[in-house]
Amino acid sequence: MDRKLKRSVRVRRDKQHHVLLEDRVWVLLYLMGFPLLSGRGGAELTPISRRSQRPPTQIDVVGIDDEVAVAFECKSAARPRRSANFAEDLGKHVLIRRDFGMSTRRQFPVEVDRQIALGMFLQNTRLSDNDRARADNHNVTLFDETDLLYYEELVKQLGLAAKYQFLADMLPGRPIRGLEVRAPAIKTRMGGYDCYSFAISPEYLLKISYVSHRSKGKPSDVDTYQRMMRKARLMQIKEYITNRGIFP
Repeated sequence: MDRKLKRSVRVRRDKQHHVLLEDRVWVLLYLMGFPLLSGRGGAELTPISRRSQRPPTQIDVVGIDDEVAVAFECKSAARPRRSANFAEDLGKHVLIRRDFGMSTRRQFPVEVDRQIALGMFLQNTRLSDNDRARADNHNVTLFDETDLLYYEELVKQLGLAAKYQFLADMLPGRPIRGLEVRAPAIKTRMGGYDCYSFAISPEYLLKISYVSHRSKGKPSDVDTYQRMMRKARLMQIKEYITNRGIFP
């Protein structure tokens, strides 16, 4: 029973843990502003090759924008435990990369090919060092409950901008062709440091920069964002720029 009313009672049934995890990941991508998302129950990926004997693959959560397409497998347990099937689950997820990339290009074409990123959200799942190394070798990013809480808090602070921190963690050091733009700059000195002055659109700058790097598994770094990018402070900056204010 959730609440007792005057003439009735309101009851609530908790979601199953695996459904709740998938919903949280889907909501996270929605709040980050991915324009294309999988529907209820995830997405179904059909093999591109007609000669393939593999059945359609279920993908728990999918998010697509003009530069990146991400696909997530979500695994949850009621209590903390060692995953005996992780290698098998990882192997199945890795196999979708080629067909997933080709499918997104055909259904949602863009001028420049998207980066394809695969990830797994794990809840109450203990992994060995070999499991993590295997995922790293296959370029599959692993997220645990701590990571999910971090991004949920981050999106509250930064809104849509949190997506670019998220993608920076999923695609470290990997070039994204749609973001490879060069801008002429003027070198100067300020406060003993070399500085570069250049003209660039705010929308593009947001995609290639973020405020600070975080150490994996340290959600306290959200406090750094809260100090540097409080919403009230952002509104003050917006008002300053709107009133034709300039920065040094």
